[in-house]
Amino acid sequence: MDALSEVLRLANLTGSVLADASAGGAWCVSVPAAASRSFAHVVLEGECTLKAGDAEPVALRSGDVAFLARGESHLLGSDLRVEATPFATLLRPPVAGELAPVTLGGPGRRTRWSTLAIGADRHLAEPLFAALPATLKVGLRGTAPLHWLSDSLGFSLSGTDAPRPGGTAALARVAELVLIEALRRHVEDLPPGGSGWLAGLNDRYVGAALALVHGRPGEHWTVERLARQVGLSRSALAERFSLVVGEPIFGFLTRVRLQLAAHELATTAHSIETIAEGAGYEAVNSFSRAFKRAFGKPPSVWRRKSRRKR
Repeated sequence: MDALSEVLRLANLTGSVLADASAGGAWCVSVPAAASRSFAHVVLEGECTLKAGDAEPVALRSGDVAFLARGESHLLGSDLRVEATPFATLLRPPVAGELAPVTLGGPGRRTRWSTLAIGADRHLAEPLFAALPATLKVGLRGTAPLHWLSDSLGFSLSGTDAPRPGGTAALARVAELVLIEALRRHVEDLPPGGSGWLAGLNDRYVGAALALVHGRPGEHWTVERLARQVGLSRSALAERFSLVVGEPIFGFLTRVRLQLAAHELATTAHSIETIAEGAGYEAVNSFSRAFKRAFGKPPSVWRRKSRRKR
């Protein structure tokens, strides 16, 4: 198992298709910020521009995917100077499991796009999401996930005698596959010699160590043990990991363990003592201090507030 797959698995990645939209002429849509989910726009036909905050506009054309991992507010359109249509007006409740197409704008060259909502446990997805650009643009022209999305949206109630069984669930899985393919391509296209978590995925030895750490974060790893697993000496792995990822291997492991502990505090009834032990801490006090440094709150307060939100 690779590290990217492990992070996506532990982060409980989910996807859904919010809109199947087309627009012509001069048009603009405003998408509000979302604290609990990320957005992806998949351009199926035509072209448009995306602008998030003060960042430079991003030009998109047919086959491109734009992923905003942090869920920032943004504009999408052919002309971002015209009055923006609120994204909420494009949303339609599914009819018998089918997503109804939406149109806006006027005559002229048309653009068709699909907006995806991506959910994940932010604490466990942090190594990935924090390493991505604010707006990730990836071309998926000719890929299977893009064809699946386009084909899935091509069906409608008007073209079938009855709703397709499992249509909504199938669209959700396709949305996830589109994002995974975009992330995979982004990692593969990174230039050599870079640093950070994503760069580590492309390194044979560091990538293997990352996969082990993310896949089994509660194990009592040592540098020697990880080195044996990936086929390097202790000193070679320690030096290579620090050079590629940009931090010592145990600093990284500590952060991953604390992220997993935060998830357990919010979603399980395990005692803080049990969670501390699973995170590699023999003393609860040491775990509490480390947790507070990372998340700004003691474990008990984090658990209480996280459960209120849920």
